[in-house]
Amino acid sequence: MNEIIIVVVAVVVLIAAVIIYGVVSTSMGYEEDVNKNYIPDRFERMFGADPKKKDSDEQE
Repeated sequence: MNEIIIVVVAVVVLIAAVIIYGVVSTSMGYEEDVNKNYIPDRFERMFGADPKKKDSDEQE
């Protein structure tokens, strides 16, 4: 039972670290983020998404 808790905590920590890295790196300017979703464009390209800047019509 303790092993399951350790694995769950480790997974949550890893996911939180990736999210924090994305927010900090894009807000500090280390990574490019043209669509302002706090996911670096490099990560989006790795997973097959095409990061495009949103049009002003779509944002409203």
